[in-house]
Amino acid sequence: MNLTRNLYLLFLCGMCTPTVYAAGNITADETVQQTVNQDANETKLKELAEFRKKYKFPEPKASESELKSAQMGLKMLMLQRTGDYTVTGADLWGEKVMNQHLRDVAKTVRALSYGVQKYGKSAKGDLDLYLDYLFTHNFFLRMPKLVYSNYSDVRTIPTDLMSAIPVCDEVRKAKMIAAVQKLLEVDVIRQGDKAILNWISSDYIFNIVPYVFNLALANPNDQQAVQDLQLLSGFLRVCTRYNVGNKDILKPDGTGFHHNAHYNGYMYSYKTWVEYFYRFKGTSFKIDPKSYERLKKAVVTIYMTAVRTEGDKNRIYANSMAGRHPFYSIEVPFTQKLFEQLIEIGADATGTDLDKELAAYYNYFFKTDKYPVPAADANGFYQYNYSSAGVYRQPGWVAVMKSPTAMLWGSEIYNKTNRFGRYQSHGTLEILYDGGLVPTGYPSNNENKGAGWDWNMMPGSTTVHYTDWAEMMPYKNDKDRFDQKARTSNFAGAVSMKDYGLFATAFDQDDRWGSQRFTPTNLTFCKSVLAIDGMLFSIGNGISAKGDYADNMITATNLFQSVVSKQYNKLTVNGQEVTKGNRQNYASSEPVTMINPVSTGFFVPAGHDELTVIYDEQETPSSVGMAGKPAKEVVAKAYMNHGVKPEKKSYSFVVVPAADEAKMKDVADRQTKGELFSVVEMQDSLHIIKYAPKNVLAYSFFTPAKGLTAGEVVSSATELLLIEQKNTDGSLSLGMANPNLRPKMLDKKNWKEIPTPAFIELKGIWQMDGNVPGVFLKTMENGNTEVSCLLRNGLPVYMKLVKQK
Repeated sequence: MNLTRNLYLLFLCGMCTPTVYAAGNITADETVQQTVNQDANETKLKELAEFRKKYKFPEPKASESELKSAQMGLKMLMLQRTGDYTVTGADLWGEKVMNQHLRDVAKTVRALSYGVQKYGKSAKGDLDLYLDYLFTHNFFLRMPKLVYSNYSDVRTIPTDLMSAIPVCDEVRKAKMIAAVQKLLEVDVIRQGDKAILNWISSDYIFNIVPYVFNLALANPNDQQAVQDLQLLSGFLRVCTRYNVGNKDILKPDGTGFHHNAHYNGYMYSYKTWVEYFYRFKGTSFKIDPKSYERLKKAVVTIYMTAVRTEGDKNRIYANSMAGRHPFYSIEVPFTQKLFEQLIEIGADATGTDLDKELAAYYNYFFKTDKYPVPAADANGFYQYNYSSAGVYRQPGWVAVMKSPTAMLWGSEIYNKTNRFGRYQSHGTLEILYDGGLVPTGYPSNNENKGAGWDWNMMPGSTTVHYTDWAEMMPYKNDKDRFDQKARTSNFAGAVSMKDYGLFATAFDQDDRWGSQRFTPTNLTFCKSVLAIDGMLFSIGNGISAKGDYADNMITATNLFQSVVSKQYNKLTVNGQEVTKGNRQNYASSEPVTMINPVSTGFFVPAGHDELTVIYDEQETPSSVGMAGKPAKEVVAKAYMNHGVKPEKKSYSFVVVPAADEAKMKDVADRQTKGELFSVVEMQDSLHIIKYAPKNVLAYSFFTPAKGLTAGEVVSSATELLLIEQKNTDGSLSLGMANPNLRPKMLDKKNWKEIPTPAFIELKGIWQMDGNVPGVFLKTMENGNTEVSCLLRNGLPVYMKLVKQK
């Protein structure tokens, strides 16, 4: 394309009368890949006409009082017309146009446009006079950029300004389109792919794309309107590409980023993506197959992190993925209707009658047989290393394991929002049940915003328990920001063997965010969780804390906290029901079996630190902070007390969701006899867990290690997660991934993932069963086999090996 910015600037300055509208600098150069045909063909023009017929431009809306106020303000300006499109008058904005100036001008434009809509020619002179005044004084060239996170401005100001478009003549319409496009930085869709990916945010897609679409349809020049639609479609396609690093939006594992981390709550941008590709379905502007597959994977991923339900309500995901909205805003931000539209988009993109894979997922997620395919069997383990998380799905429940890293925050604390949320994903292990908050044992009264919940105790987490709620907030107030990260460690995530998998984290807590925001507790721990056969075996060591904090603040590993409800109210310990008002401590020598009120079972073998179990009422502040209204809840909770300022403490326990007494007795008996899980190694550098029934060894290599004898793996030259399974035919199945994305800083804020060259040594000589691209085997001088590969983006590598000798 060879259209320049000069004409665009002249429109905004009001210095020419345009007959063709072409906004923005879209001069082609070698970096631009967002190209379109200069001439719209007949098919595209027909499609444009259909769009205009189907999607009507909204009419101006205002009250009579707003109109009168705008007319009065206009009179007070004492404007004088000096030409067809020029007007003199005082410059009210000084050297710098402020956001409030922009709000006021937009509101006036909307009110005067409403006057034209209702009263016709008698009111049109006022609108024309005011618009020409704005253009003569270059108001739109001087206006500030929108802050896309300020949803009020983003949703109000462009809408108000666009109110003038349907009631303007062709000249002023072109000028207003140019003005709003400048405000919305629509030039970004005309840039090269790299520039788009470096700039884009999920906020922009969610808030701005509808305006861009409407502005294209409003363009009086059909050729330019078609070009703008082509560019918008191309822009949406480019934005599906994976951004390897901290920037928005999609990542290779299917997660979506906002605010530099995986953020389910902000992925409502998927709604806009699907809505507008649905509008483009069946036209020249439709999505291409590769872009569709990436968008499909993103939508499926967000559903994979949540429970199942027959509609949209109560489809919750883990609180550890809640960002700054704990408990009260953790439903999947997508809809059943949009999922159905995505299936239609897929059929159109792939040239088939039905995307059977996505339809099968739909039947599974929504518990239906709407589509003529069997429901997908999505039970199993999923690794999301751009989220530093693992997800284990089984019928009726979902387990989510998560921990922060030095680059990926685990909780986001804002002004009067999530004030006590720093422990939101401190090595958490959450069990979510179909049905939502109540069956999961989470606070369900949204008005309370989590009040009544003990913020020290997210399930599965290891934390230093605060005894003064003010101390738990950054700077001890209700407003200062904080993102909870690790201080130095980037090791947190998972490896999947499809049916089962391993999660692990090495965590060192950061108490700073630009400056010291908490009294340091210097908390550290290493954790691993092997999820297999409907159970989760959790181990942890290196649990230490120290600092100048109160001597009544214990460090604890929190097994569970369940809000008691009418339906979910039974807590049993060692087969005996515990009633309200009870607090019991269990010594190290006593193995403990528990089933909490929502049916999650726990077996803690002997040798544990003191175990405390509580069933009682508690009062705590809401997530708003100390200024918020506190509330009471009856809860059941249990934790292992590692002591005050402990050094090198450890634990192990088994979690059995959807348990009953018979099942827990069986698990406790078999675990005690060594028939289930065993800890082969538990050091700061290495965890090895054995699962006897399936000959599985799960390795958490927090650092390189050698000289191993537990199984076929002898050494690893790098940090990674690895699972080996000895098959009944003597073959060996291996799965490995590095959850450490090895982030390389590009500048002070941004990073990119660096692949990991992995080298594994196996006992004896092995041969690959089949071909795995990128995996190489070499016989070593000592008669062992070296397996090498490049691990990228936290994704897994699988192989099956046959021993030669």
